[in-house]
Amino acid sequence: MIRWAQPQDVARIRQLWETCFPDEGGFNDYFFAHFFDCGTVLLSEEQGTLCAMVQMLPYRLLIGGEEKEITYIYGACTDPKHRRKGHMARLLEASFAIDREQGRAASTLIPAEPWLFDFYRPFGYVPFFEVEKRSITRMANGEAPRRLTQADVPQMAALYDSLASDCRIVREEAYWRAQLEMFDTLGAGALGWFVGHTLAAYAFCWTDTVQEALGLTAAREQGLLAVLGLEQCTVTGCGAQIALGCIKWYEEREDARGYMNLMLN
Repeated sequence: MIRWAQPQDVARIRQLWETCFPDEGGFNDYFFAHFFDCGTVLLSEEQGTLCAMVQMLPYRLLIGGEEKEITYIYGACTDPKHRRKGHMARLLEASFAIDREQGRAASTLIPAEPWLFDFYRPFGYVPFFEVEKRSITRMANGEAPRRLTQADVPQMAALYDSLASDCRIVREEAYWRAQLEMFDTLGAGALGWFVGHTLAAYAFCWTDTVQEALGLTAAREQGLLAVLGLEQCTVTGCGAQIALGCIKWYEEREDARGYMNLMLN
């Protein structure tokens, strides 16, 4: 049976989440305290046993100058004891029907492993969202950033809209504030470089990697490594180097590529 989750299901949802996504860095606790919404979760049960689940998170995608309502499939998982029984296939098909009923333009997701691109392909998902990943190495002094705060959110949003791909996930103010708070709590925060009083670059940093950086220069990269206390790290940003996410369109669209990141991925 497939149904929407209810508040009384949260304990079982959390148990399945911990089984499929074990965590030692505190993300699971933080996610369930600050981001989890029971009302977005579809469950697949078998004789009263929770076997699989997906979360249907609402987002908007800017494409061709228009904003389209889309679903972001997140936390898709099946209990190891109930895999290869079709639970995930039925959940995805149910989510597609819901999307169509609600007039959403597409379903998106970020495969947790490269081989999962092939798993999702038969459902109509194709690689669409791309990023660039680079390894940077400390070699010299650089341009030091400062820690960004909630007061910097408007400039962060403006920089993203200016430098990210024309086809991108739309980010509301609440989104920025939530991401900043999470990186402040679990990582090294968000760091920014200014030209005068104008934000020119930012980097959302865990302790050992940079999940999203826009506007970096060689000098800023060196300053970033110095502040993080690292000799080397991986930086992710806009580009067409590797596929990060997939999309399943419910309408005819021209071939394009987009950018998504900071999606709790």
